[in-house]
Amino acid sequence: FMALMDGKTILDLTDGLQLRRVRVMGANRIELSGFTDPMRDRLRAYGLFHEIISWKLRMFVPTDETGTAILAKVMERHPVERIGVREAA
Repeated sequence: FMALMDGKTILDLTDGLQLRRVRVMGANRIELSGFTDPMRDRLRAYGLFHEIISWKLRMFVPTDETGTAILAKVMERHPVERIGVREAA
């Protein structure tokens, strides 16, 4: 969780999912990308929340104290395939 929050780590999960820190509306968030429509309800049940930003549905892991447990549920269902490092801009 902390590796994602520092912004340097990108996790590629099974089923084409990816977790990375993004900056949205002035706040750092952990975004899950690559999900499909059938996955949305399950991800919401895990505790992820969604927002429509620029006409696109985006899903995020909460960054509060519940985030670690929610991230664990996602990674239990979709294990890590690769750990990437974000290059400095």
